[in-house]
Amino acid sequence: MAFGIPRPVLSLFSKALPLIVISFGIWDQSADFLQSQKVEKYLQNFIEEYDFIIVGAGSAGSVLANRLSSNPDYKILLLENGGNPNPMQSVPFYFQSMFHIPSIDYDYYTVPQKRSCLSLKNQRSFWPRGRGLGGSSNLNAMFWQRSSGHDYDRWAELSGSADWKFDNILRNFKNVEDYHGQYFNEKWHSQDGKGVYVSTVDNTNLVDEFLEAGKEMGYPTKDVNGNQEPSFSRLDVTIKDGRRFGAYPAFLEPVLDRSNLYIYRYARVTKVHLNKKTKRAYGVTYKRHGIEHFVRAKREIILSAGVIDSPKILQLSGIGPKVHLDNLGIKTVIDLPVGKNLQDHIMIVFGPFLVDAPGKTYVPGRDITLSTVADYFSKRKGIMASAIGANAIGYIHSELSKQRGNIWNKSPDIQLLLVPTNLNVPEEYEEFFNIKKGVMSRYIAGLEDVDSFMVTVMLGKYNSRGEIRLASTDPFEKPILDPKYLSHPDDVQILIDGLNFTVNMVENTKAFQKIGARLADRHFPGCEKFKLKSAQYYECYIRQFTLTLYHQSGTCSMGKGPEDPNAVVDSKLRVLHAKGLRVVDASIIPEIPNGNINAAVMMLADKASEFILDYWAQVDNSISRSQLTRELFSVGRQSKNSLRN
Repeated sequence: MAFGIPRPVLSLFSKALPLIVISFGIWDQSADFLQSQKVEKYLQNFIEEYDFIIVGAGSAGSVLANRLSSNPDYKILLLENGGNPNPMQSVPFYFQSMFHIPSIDYDYYTVPQKRSCLSLKNQRSFWPRGRGLGGSSNLNAMFWQRSSGHDYDRWAELSGSADWKFDNILRNFKNVEDYHGQYFNEKWHSQDGKGVYVSTVDNTNLVDEFLEAGKEMGYPTKDVNGNQEPSFSRLDVTIKDGRRFGAYPAFLEPVLDRSNLYIYRYARVTKVHLNKKTKRAYGVTYKRHGIEHFVRAKREIILSAGVIDSPKILQLSGIGPKVHLDNLGIKTVIDLPVGKNLQDHIMIVFGPFLVDAPGKTYVPGRDITLSTVADYFSKRKGIMASAIGANAIGYIHSELSKQRGNIWNKSPDIQLLLVPTNLNVPEEYEEFFNIKKGVMSRYIAGLEDVDSFMVTVMLGKYNSRGEIRLASTDPFEKPILDPKYLSHPDDVQILIDGLNFTVNMVENTKAFQKIGARLADRHFPGCEKFKLKSAQYYECYIRQFTLTLYHQSGTCSMGKGPEDPNAVVDSKLRVLHAKGLRVVDASIIPEIPNGNINAAVMMLADKASEFILDYWAQVDNSISRSQLTRELFSVGRQSKNSLRN
C-alpha cells in the first residue's frame, strides 16, 4: 500500500498518467518542464509534438519559420497545403498564366456583387490565392511597396500599441528586404542579402513621360518606399536576375537543412483544438495524402493561412461570431468577429490611351516574338522580366480627401500604375479576370495593333467593409467571400477623382502631348448612354470593370484587446480570450495600407517573430519547475474526449 492506495492500482495510474494529462488538454508551455517528465517520452513515442506549429507557408509563414527556427532549442513544424513552387512561376511575365491551376492556386471567387463587377461573369470577382511553399508570393505581380508611414501610425492607434508606429517597424521592413533598387539609402533600406531581393524594373517604355507628367502635376520623383509622400517613381519589384524572388527563395530555401525545422507539404489543417476550460490551443488536426493526423504544440500554434483560410480555420474550431456558428451547429468556444472587416484594394484598368509614337508601348502581337522569348531565357531581360509590363508608379490624393482637410502630410489614397502595353489579347484578359466573354473584344475592336497604354487606378484607402463566412461545416468546402465592393460612396468618388486626374495628366501635360497621348474615343460596353469623360461615365466604368488587386486583408483584425468590439487579436497578434494561439498574416491588418501589401505582410511576420521569441525567452528564464508543476495540476478535470473534440 502507498498512501492507502493498492500498489497495482497506483502502478496502473502511473502508466495511465500521460494519457490522462493529454486527454485533459492541460499540458503547459515550458519545454524544460516537459522534457523532465514521463509524458515527454509518451508524446515522442505516440503523438507528434513541436514547440511551435505554423499553419501556412506563404509570405508570413515563411518569415516565421525562418525566424523561429533560428533558435536551435525550438522544434518547429510548418504545415503547408501545397508543394514546392512550380518552376514556371519564376518567370515574371507568366504570373497570370499560373492562375486557375489547382496545384498552385486555390481559385477562389466572391459571391455576386450588387454594386460592382457588372462586366464580370455572374458579377463575381476572381481571387487567386497561392498554394505551395511561398504562398501568394508565387502568384503576385511582384510589386514591392511599403505604403505610407502614416498608415502604420494608424495601426498603432487602432491597436493601442506604439510597437506598430512606422518608426518602430522600419527595422522590420529592412529586415525582410535585400534592396538593390534605384534609391538605396541605409536609413531606409537594407542590402544584407538575407531578405527578399528588391530591384527596379529596367523596362523604361513611357517612364520618362510618366515621371515628367507627374512633375507637371505637382508631384516630385522620389523613393516611394522610403518616407512616402505624394510622388511618382519607377517601380521596385521582387525580381532578381529576371526571376521572381518571393518568400520561398528568400526565407525557406536557405533554411531547409535546419534540423529543427520540419516542413509537411500537402498538409491541410482543418481544426485547432482548444482546452475547453483554459482556452489553451494545444494541437491541430490536418489531413495529408488522404489520412487525418493530430499534432500537438508545446508553446504556440500560429495561423498564417491567409486572409481567407485563417478565419475559416478559426470558425471551424469554434472561434468566431456566435450567431453564425450557431446557425451551422458549431459550438462556440470564443465569440469574436472573425471574418468581419474584410478589405481589399480595387483597381480600375483605365484606357486605352493612344499614342502617336510607334515603339513607345508594347503591342504583344508585334513585340512578343520568338526572339523576345529567346532573349529572356538567354539574358533574363526584356518585357518577360517584368510582370504585365508595369514599370512606374505614383501616389496622389483624391480631390475628396483634399476637400476634407490638411491631408498633404498624410497618406495618399490613390495609386497610379503605368502599364505601357496595349490590350492586344482580349481573350486572355477575360480569362484572367473572369470577364464576360466578348466584353474586351468589343471594347478594343480595331485597336489591337495600335500603340496604346493603360493606367491602373487603385483605391488605396478602402472604406467599404465585407466579410468571410463558412459555407458549411465541411473543412474542404470553399467559404463565402463577400467584399461588398463599392458599398461605401466615398470609394466611388475617390476612384472617379483618380480617373479624372489620369485623363487630365495624359491629355494636358507637355510630357504626354509630345507623343500625342489621348483617351480612346469609345465607350466601355454597358456605359454607352453616358457622355465620355463625364462623372457619370466614370462611375459606370468603375462599376462595370471593378477588379481586385489581390490585397484582401483584415478578417482577423488587430485591436486594443477584449474591450475592442472589432478585434480578433491583440497588439501582439494573440487571439483574444485564448492562450497559445496567434494569427500572423494579412488577416490581422486593421486598416489596409495604401500600397501593395506583400511587403507589409512580411514586415508584420518579422515583427511577430520578435514578439514570440522575446516572450518565450522571458518564460524560459522566469518560470521554475515547481511553479509549472503547481499550475499543471491545479487545472480541473476536462473531458476525456478532448483529442477528438
